[in-house]
Amino acid sequence: MHAERSADLPNPAGSADHVLRRLEETPLREDPFPHLVVPDALPADLYARAVAQWPKFEALALLQMDTLPQRHQMVLTDRALREMEPEAGAAWREVRDCLFGPETLKRLAPRFPSLAAKLETPAAARPAMVYARLVEDHAGHAMLPHTDVFGTFLSMLLYMPADGRRPDLGTALYRPRDPSFSANAGRSTERFPRADFELAGTAPFLPNHLLAYAPSDRSFHGVEPVEAPCVRRFLLLFAVMDSRGP
Repeated sequence: MHAERSADLPNPAGSADHVLRRLEETPLREDPFPHLVVPDALPADLYARAVAQWPKFEALALLQMDTLPQRHQMVLTDRALREMEPEAGAAWREVRDCLFGPETLKRLAPRFPSLAAKLETPAAARPAMVYARLVEDHAGHAMLPHTDVFGTFLSMLLYMPADGRRPDLGTALYRPRDPSFSANAGRSTERFPRADFELAGTAPFLPNHLLAYAPSDRSFHGVEPVEAPCVRRFLLLFAVMDSRGP
């Protein structure tokens, strides 16, 4: 018998170490708000397994919210993972858990002031809850500038396109035309007029690229309208404050 681990077997601990290392070594971008664009976010073999296990369109639920009829999703709950085929469930569980584990917030706090501040609040006494979902957007989808819910510690988007031909389909990052404008906690679910913002940049929609940021009153982002036929596939993960009662 051998105590060695086969290189062909999944290695969740190694995957988590890889993600944490990439999050820590990738340079932080400050404009228009602190964020990371992380190439090679997952180990290459895990990313390939996950892409191969993307669910069939028929298994995705239509997310009817506001004017977003072209967004479909699958929430990666433990129950949903158990109901998948074993290979698919194992791949997506490893992806979810390596992107966010017990050390993630602590290790990223020095890079994101808004995250560090939230970790000092009483709401941070309990471990963060993780909300992850696979998202598929089709042509016609768009989203106005918004910041994400104030109770979110960390937001991550792992882009999973078939190839790198449409980097423009990534997340739009916005800068308010009024430099003094911000969205306080009471407006964190609000979407703001596109005309009030400049497009500061786009996190590229490239394979195995991860956008990570700590939502704040200035983390304005969205999706620019796309008319050409396209499909945007990505994993969306939120680490949120546990607001349940004692």
